[in-house]
This record gives sequence, C-alpha cells and structure tokens, in this order.
Amino acid sequence: MSEETLEPPLPPIDARTEAVAERLFGLKWALRKDSTEIIHEEWQTAPEWVRDGYLRQAIEVLATADQARPASAEGSDYKERMRFEYRDLTARAGRLRDMLQRYADGTLDFELVCPIALLSRQLDVMDEYALILRRRANIERISLGYQRIDTAARDTR
Repeated sequence: MSEETLEPPLPPIDARTEAVAERLFGLKWALRKDSTEIIHEEWQTAPEWVRDGYLRQAIEVLATADQARPASAEGSDYKERMRFEYRDLTARAGRLRDMLQRYADGTLDFELVCPIALLSRQLDVMDEYALILRRRANIERISLGYQRIDTAARDTR
C-alpha cells in the first residue's frame, strides 16, 4: 500500500468518541449476547488497526448526530425553540473555544486558514449573544437549563 492511500492520522480522541467506538465494536457481539465486561476486554485487546477503524466510524457517527436538528428545534413553542437555540449556541461556542485553546497550546492538529483574530472575535460575538439570550430568558421567565460556566461568567448584570 502506498503512502497516498493510507488513511490520515486520527484527531485527538475524547471519551465520548471512545465510548461510541467501543459500542460500535460491541455490536458485532450482540447476537452472541456477551456481557459488557467481555466486550470491553475484547475492545482493549483489539489490534490498533481495528480500533482505528471503529474510532473513524465513531467520529463520523458523532459528526452526523451533532448536525442533526432535534424535533424540538421545529416545535411550535417559542420557549422550547429558545432553549434549543441557546443549547446549540453554547455547544458551538464551546467547540470554538476548545479549538482556540488547542491553538494557543500549540496542539491543534490542522493548519488554520482563517486569522486567529477573526475566530476570537467570532467567539466574543457568540458569547455576547448567549448573554443576550440569558437576559431575555430571565425577563420572560424561561429556564434555559444547563449553561457553560465560561459563557455565563460574562453576565455581570
């Protein structure tokens, strides 16, 4: 196999991706009804190329799931739509914040095309919008549920 046909290296794997990959791996055992402990042991001892294949599948599955719009986003209740918008915004801001932190740490696994100053400004605007949504929710007595501490910290009112 030539260098051109090899798969690119895997990005850093988080616990969520690892868990999904192990679950996908475990599905092959489903018909045998092995226990989760046996599946976990098999996963831990699987060859690296097998684990990499399942990790790549998990990355694709999670990317698709993260892009899917929950039914609540299209609901008729404006409060539920606002909750969805806030959760989506804080999740996206969190991912951008994590990427900017990896850039600052020198651990980003790809080359940025966009200037870092523009990406930082985008995060500032996203955080400001999250603040506006929190203030509006407070006025309208809408519970937004869980919120990231780093986006909530800017709310000084």
